[in-house]
Amino acid sequence: MNIDFCVPVYNEEEIFSANAERIWRFLQSFMCEYDWHLIFIVNGSNQKFIDLVQDFVNKHGPQSACFIISESGKGRAIKFYFDQSKADFLVYMDIDLAVDLFNLPQLLAPLLSDKADLCFGSRMLPASVKNRSWFREISSKVYLRLSRKLLGHRFTDLQCGFKAVSQEAWKSITPLILDKAWFFDTELICLAQKKLLRLQEIPVDWSENRYIKRRSKVKVWKEAWVFLFLTFKLRSRLQRM
Repeated sequence: MNIDFCVPVYNEEEIFSANAERIWRFLQSFMCEYDWHLIFIVNGSNQKFIDLVQDFVNKHGPQSACFIISESGKGRAIKFYFDQSKADFLVYMDIDLAVDLFNLPQLLAPLLSDKADLCFGSRMLPASVKNRSWFREISSKVYLRLSRKLLGHRFTDLQCGFKAVSQEAWKSITPLILDKAWFFDTELICLAQKKLLRLQEIPVDWSENRYIKRRSKVKVWKEAWVFLFLTFKLRSRLQRM
């Protein structure tokens, strides 16, 4: 069973080394029964940060790898690697480790037991544990209500950066995914639902500043208008499918 754990990174000098080491130690301890690889997709970053990631990979051997793309964008980075991966299952998470790594086994369980094609974390389920600002909590709830109405999904959280998908499911979705930035998560879930894939969300332990006081790179006010436009655009696409 091959699993690729992918982490898109963009100029994360402040937190990369410590958190990459945390991921590495966790995978060694709790994923030893699987053939896994830890993949960093460096997108649009400066040379200093690229060197930092490459040093980590050189130190930790062939189970880790670094891919570099010149343009930035979370969606672009994930799609770039997933499209070429041969792993049975593909996982992505954020380098800030806002989701506790101990949620990884629960994320993978539905896929490994063939009960889901796509599994993703939710900060909004009753069993979820979350530590986040009131502003981001409210903005997430507003977006959830809007997206449910416009996109017709039934889920509680589209944008949590903690997802796993089977290789077969990814191949059926990837030609339809257009977004190269933060809206990628919404596209992934809604297109998978449209394709009648088996989707499951799990509660996660979420903390915005789990290991270090660092602001999210998502600018809520700026992205809100972009998301509104893209949501209507995706709605139109889904209606034509």
